[in-house]
Amino acid sequence: MKLLVNFIQILIIGVIVYPIYYVWETQHIDNFCREITPGMSDKKLIELVKEYHVTLIGLDENEAEKGKWLAQVKAKSSFSDYRCEIGGIANKVAHASIMEEK
Repeated sequence: MKLLVNFIQILIIGVIVYPIYYVWETQHIDNFCREITPGMSDKKLIELVKEYHVTLIGLDENEAEKGKWLAQVKAKSSFSDYRCEIGGIANKVAHASIMEEK
C-alpha cells in the first residue's frame, strides 16, 4: 500500500513539473533561434550554442566549408519533435526556423 502511495505522489509531481520544464525548454530554444541571423558565420553560431548551453546536431566545423549543411537543436522534453533547424552554405548561416512535427 505504501508503495502505491509513493508511486502516486511521484506521478503527481511529474505531472506538475513536466509542463513547466517543457515550456521553459521550448522558450529557451525559441530565444536561441531568434538570435541566429542570415550571414552569421559558423564560428559565431558555435559561440551562440555555447552561450545558450544547447546541443547542436549535424554541423561539423570541418565539413561546413565544403557546401550546404543542415543542423538542428532539439528539445529533449518534447514528444512532438520540437527543434530549431539551421541551414547554411559554406561557413555562413542561410536560415534558421522553428519546426514542430507531430
